[in-house]
Amino acid sequence: MSPLKIALFILLGVGLMAILGVLIQDHENRKRERKLKLMRLKNAIRRASHLLENLPQLLITPDLRAMLKAYLVSRWDAVLQMEPSQINRDQKTAILQHLDALPEAVPHPEGQITLFQNRDESGRALAIVRELGQFIADIQQQGNLSKEVADRLMLQAKRSYKRLEVDIDLLMALEVEQHQGPEVVIHQYRNCYSKLQNLNHDHFLDRQLFEIRNHLEHLSVQIEALQEEKQKQKDQEKSEGRKFNF
Repeated sequence: MSPLKIALFILLGVGLMAILGVLIQDHENRKRERKLKLMRLKNAIRRASHLLENLPQLLITPDLRAMLKAYLVSRWDAVLQMEPSQINRDQKTAILQHLDALPEAVPHPEGQITLFQNRDESGRALAIVRELGQFIADIQQQGNLSKEVADRLMLQAKRSYKRLEVDIDLLMALEVEQHQGPEVVIHQYRNCYSKLQNLNHDHFLDRQLFEIRNHLEHLSVQIEALQEEKQKQKDQEKSEGRKFNF
């Protein structure tokens, strides 16, 4: 075999090795990109599922439920195209069943002026609503939500946040009332009532406003009775003082 042929075979071998290396590298890149895409999809699912599982049902509006359902369905469909395992199918089914089981709207608890029983619960709800606001902003920026829908959901999230702030004020007022009596705190209840009235554009807060109004009426009766009792004591002290002076 001539030196020229040997050189040509060597060059051909090198070329084939180079092509093979490019193909292998391309395959690895595609594999890595697929893995990263799958990871991003599952992270997005976990984030949305976390909101769904931790948001109080009282704060899940029909618009929010519809958005979360559409978002989760689209993410799960993308996952199943890339990784059509039975585990993924079961997880998608479970989250959709949870969404479908949510009631249309949860009414305010009857006989209760607050949403929650203590400030810790209200604080946790505040934190999850903050996460919701950031989630809405992020998916709108990513192009997964129209500006119109995002603006409407953000407005609802802000209203929920303000409602929770009022809830904390009400819980603090209940504590003050318990330790210091109604006279010290009635103005705080009235302030909370006014704030909730300003948020009640769709009459969804009517029940809570009714409960607060009843509580205010009850406190007014208590305060009036306390004032009458104080006046009686003053009158009695004056009467006893006059007797003593006589």
